[in-house]
Amino acid sequence: METRSRTRLRHALGHDGPIIACLGLALAAGQASAQTLLPDSFFADRPAFSQPEQLGRPASCESIAAQLPDSIPADTRVDMAIAGTVSLVRTDGALWYVAVCAEPGVRVLCVTYGAGDLKPGDKAVLRGGYNRQDKRHVLLDPCLASPESGAGASDP
Repeated sequence: METRSRTRLRHALGHDGPIIACLGLALAAGQASAQTLLPDSFFADRPAFSQPEQLGRPASCESIAAQLPDSIPADTRVDMAIAGTVSLVRTDGALWYVAVCAEPGVRVLCVTYGAGDLKPGDKAVLRGGYNRQDKRHVLLDPCLASPESGAGASDP
């Protein structure tokens, strides 16, 4: 049975089925109450990834696929940062959904409380809790979305 919030989300996001599926899976999964930290070796070849609430160096849409781990332990939070061109900005009235990176590459969806003035075509940096949905879809939740600064994508 489809929940009311999932119906609202489907209406808000329109035809972006894979993004809706990603979000639905994440909402159903929830978050674990106790989290395990990954060893530093996990981050060695993944500069876009960091321990929770730490800044990683944003990957580009072209470079992120090589950094994606196949999986992380369910009780672990890992943050990811990515800089790219905004392809979607939608809201359901409570949350905002900001996506970067176009198909056929990896698409990244940020679930946030506000998108500021971001609109499709803008350059943005997304930072948040990493959740791999499938081979080509990543969900960042919780997430912060901000305009990409001209000085460098590593600025928060």
